[in-house]
Amino acid sequence: MLLRFRNLLLASTALCATAAFAAEQKKVEVPFSFVAKNHVYQSGSYAVSVDWTRSLVTLSEIGKPAQPFAWILVPGDNDPKHAKVSLTFDVAGTNHVLRTIRYESLVTPNLDAKPKHSVESTTTLGE
Repeated sequence: MLLRFRNLLLASTALCATAAFAAEQKKVEVPFSFVAKNHVYQSGSYAVSVDWTRSLVTLSEIGKPAQPFAWILVPGDNDPKHAKVSLTFDVAGTNHVLRTIRYESLVTPNLDAKPKHSVESTTTLGE
């Protein structure tokens, strides 16, 4: 019986360590509403979390049960001038469309590859 308990405890510890290693999370404040994957997100605090085992990034609004946004990450540049975690938006007038999510040296592909409006500028938010 003592052996089973020890094995259960070791398995639980390993599972918690794997879960902690698999996902990390950072906070980004977005002061405007924006569109991502044909869904409108309101201004507010967003959690950017990454699952290193799947190379997957998730964007979700903090404190609200909203539709999370998930995308595959690919290698980006290692420029130390870039923020560790950032969201880049295409701007057309008052409309903002999420273009990329960066997490350290990984980045999503261009999420606004076929803009519906002409892009006037870009805005990047993050830490």
